[in-house]
Amino acid sequence: MRAQTVTIVGMSRTGLSIALALKASGTALTIVGYDRFRELSQKAKDEIGAIDKAEWNLVNAAAEADILVLAVPLAELETNLMVIGDGLKPHALVLDLSVLKGRSLRWAEQHLKQGHYVGAVAVLSAAYLNDGRDEPEAATPDLFRGGMFCLMPSVKAEPRAVDTAVSFGRLLGATPYFVDPMEYDSLTQGVETLPGLAAAALFGTLQKSPGWRDMLRFANSSFALATQPLQNGTDITSLALNDKAATLRWLDAYLQELAELRSLIVSGDREMIDLTLGNLLIQREKWLKERIRDDWVEGVETKVDHPSMSDQLVGGWLGGKLRRDNHDKS
Repeated sequence: MRAQTVTIVGMSRTGLSIALALKASGTALTIVGYDRFRELSQKAKDEIGAIDKAEWNLVNAAAEADILVLAVPLAELETNLMVIGDGLKPHALVLDLSVLKGRSLRWAEQHLKQGHYVGAVAVLSAAYLNDGRDEPEAATPDLFRGGMFCLMPSVKAEPRAVDTAVSFGRLLGATPYFVDPMEYDSLTQGVETLPGLAAAALFGTLQKSPGWRDMLRFANSSFALATQPLQNGTDITSLALNDKAATLRWLDAYLQELAELRSLIVSGDREMIDLTLGNLLIQREKWLKERIRDDWVEGVETKVDHPSMSDQLVGGWLGGKLRRDNHDKS
């Protein structure tokens, strides 16, 4: 049986890391890469070696795919779905990695005429939480190892297509975990939207200072990491406006925390300030240790005599669907 084709749209650090992980898995796959900036696709093939083929046409790239991975910003997602919606293989699995799932699911139902949509979120490995890098050159095959691979399938997706999405996550070294898309979007408001807005406020505050030019000479990694979320500019806007009431609640809570810290500083109570910061540091270290332990409970039903990941991804559902598709054409 021929190798199945995985097309990855978006040659970002995420897209390239997924490609490298699939390569490292040894699974018989042909990996096609597409990016609207052609030089990135070519670099992914010729210099990084993450993909087997660089495709310059989105429609053609999607039409080849047995598994289509959309690793693009939310601002580009609907346009991509509109462009590829009529040209997918009937059996194609579409994995969307954008930051919001409620809206993405609606777009998929509106624009995808065939194929099986599964919303997904690849959560970063604990080993890379503090590196602050987002450029394609920072791609690595273990970027998602030990993290969660959150899955939010469309109600129209066939169960065995969802099984293939589960196996795909395992090939990345991640733990598959099913979550409600509305619940995911709500939780994301806190851990994605708020850091982005806080980074914007921090950078804006200092940039407006009379001493800004001099500060630039001394700005170190703490400032760079704290403002790094600004790189996700369009996604921050989409997240903030997706649920304005929730965003405002998080901002109000954040402002309250700042006000309490301000009150402590006004009081000059060094012991209380140290205690407050120390307790927060303990909670942060606890969170990091939980991430490093990688002891998440897998949110999928365990089956007896389950085929191997490679067999399920390559030879199971996709193989059967391919045989039926080819039979229907004959």
